[in-house]
Amino acid sequence: MISFTIILYNLVGVIIGFIMGSMPGLTVTMTMTLIVSLTFGFGMETALAFIVGAFAGGIAGGSLSAIALNIPGTAASVATTFDGHPLKNRGEAATALGVALFASTIGGLMSIVFLAIIGPIIGDLALSFGSQEYLFLTLWGLSLIAFLSKGDFIKGIISACLGLFVGTIGMDPITGAMRLTFGSDMLMGGVHFVVAMIGLFGMKEVLVNLDRKADFSVSKDNFKFSKLLPKFNDIYKSTLKPILWCGPIGSIIGLIPGTGGDIGSLVGYGFTKQIMKNPSRPFGEGAYEGVAAPEMANHSAMGGAYTTMLTLGIPGDSVTAVILGSFYLHGLQPGPTFMITERKYFYLIIALLGIGTIFTYLVGLLGSNAMLRVLSIPRWVLLPFIAILCVIGSYALQNNLNHVYMMIGFGVLGYLFDKAKFPVSPIILGIILGPIVERSFRQALINTGSVSSLLMSFVTRPITLIIIILIVGSFIFQSSIFGTVLEEK
Repeated sequence: MISFTIILYNLVGVIIGFIMGSMPGLTVTMTMTLIVSLTFGFGMETALAFIVGAFAGGIAGGSLSAIALNIPGTAASVATTFDGHPLKNRGEAATALGVALFASTIGGLMSIVFLAIIGPIIGDLALSFGSQEYLFLTLWGLSLIAFLSKGDFIKGIISACLGLFVGTIGMDPITGAMRLTFGSDMLMGGVHFVVAMIGLFGMKEVLVNLDRKADFSVSKDNFKFSKLLPKFNDIYKSTLKPILWCGPIGSIIGLIPGTGGDIGSLVGYGFTKQIMKNPSRPFGEGAYEGVAAPEMANHSAMGGAYTTMLTLGIPGDSVTAVILGSFYLHGLQPGPTFMITERKYFYLIIALLGIGTIFTYLVGLLGSNAMLRVLSIPRWVLLPFIAILCVIGSYALQNNLNHVYMMIGFGVLGYLFDKAKFPVSPIILGIILGPIVERSFRQALINTGSVSSLLMSFVTRPITLIIIILIVGSFIFQSSIFGTVLEEK
């Protein structure tokens, strides 16, 4: 039962997520990492309400700075800058934000319907998954995140391989032997992926922002409430047409392990640009469709990402990787049996997503002007607060000071990777998915008895063969659309 307390926690999560998501550089992943560190003492239901609300608000908040400052607050809002900021330069900042908020709300509600319908189906199907199916699902996620990370295949592969290496530290999952510990007691238990996430996304941002000389610039725009409510003509042109394809595209892409809202928004934008022959304005010059399409797609991806995470136990992207870790911390075990053992929490998450999506729209309408002022918070106030949360969150995980040292080490590593323009998301997915790949491969090899029998099972097991075909198809489809968008921008 959803109580007033749960709704209140959901609202507070939305507000915090919206504020953090609107700040350039403070990504949704980092926001969720900090949110998780705040929920260690929460009950199960209040923690879920807080986390789900922050996720919904964080993705929407990125559109505010994307439109007002031409700086995406989150990776999922990169495509929103293509037409959002030109609209702002035309004096239509409020209209652009109104369209973005409305489209994101529609996309969020569509994602909830997708999760409610597809989740139980995949949950039933997942019960028939064996080691081969999990092997290729996780390989799919690893290959996509490496291929699509900032358009640099080599750097993405290097980051993913580093994550795989870190994931092998500690006890061997099959034999129990110690690996790569170098005699250190600190490494015997392996590297906890939540500690790595706090360092790579939290402490890293502190170090990166210390390099920047100026605080966030503040837009002089004033978002009038009346203009934030898009007129019917704007809604018809910008939302009702792209909804036919951006909603399904976002949901399906979110379903693919290793992708998420940032990929969904770019694919939705590219697809809309190809389909729409008569947009309200040329794309790149302030087309309403260019704002609505990515916002609808990145919010639709929420449902797909949650579906993969809850029913298969595999994170859809780096954000849901953090959420997956938080679920483990609070006693939930996403995976093939989730729909059997934790069905009530599945429907609670759906309800909280719906409430959070509506709250996000209302917070955007009523609080956009206040959010613009929040962007002027001095770094000397914001960064120490984030650093303290990183230390507290990593220590409170298991009351282990070694985790703090590891977190700082990963923060320095993330800072060096950022300076070298290497993506850090593949590292996290490598740490999480790597052990699943290793365990699935070795179990499949043990079950089949030989390498030749294992290779034969890849084509004789129907679900495995379908996943292999989907991997090849997704490479061809997404690389063509994604590449087109990057070349033009």
